[in-house]
Amino acid sequence: MARSKSSRAFLPSVACIDSRSIKTTRSGGICRGVDGGKKVKGRKQHIITDTMGLILAVFVHAANIHDSKAGIDIITMLKGRFSRLNKIVADGGYRGELIETVIPIVFQSELPRNIEIIPNANQYRAFGIDFCNG
Repeated sequence: MARSKSSRAFLPSVACIDSRSIKTTRSGGICRGVDGGKKVKGRKQHIITDTMGLILAVFVHAANIHDSKAGIDIITMLKGRFSRLNKIVADGGYRGELIETVIPIVFQSELPRNIEIIPNANQYRAFGIDFCNG
């Protein structure tokens, strides 16, 4: 409904994926780990949004799982849900295993057919371009 109010197609054709690490308490419970890159003990949250910032999928797991591995799980959650979706933009944390694993699956299903990795998304933010709405 929000998409049609802003004169957009009902289903998105481009999406953005990003992650953040979230600290937990000492008794953080299950699914808790250490994100070595950010030095955070807790959980990691992956979010896929459309270009308007509307959430398409969310995946939460222990922080010690790399983005490229968890990206596979969240992207496959989109299967069969967004028929127009043909491109996902991601930062450099998703390179490697994600591309090697998802691309062969993508061309045999209705998952997005193009995953574009922006090696250093921060360099584009200086020009006012924000690929993942935050």
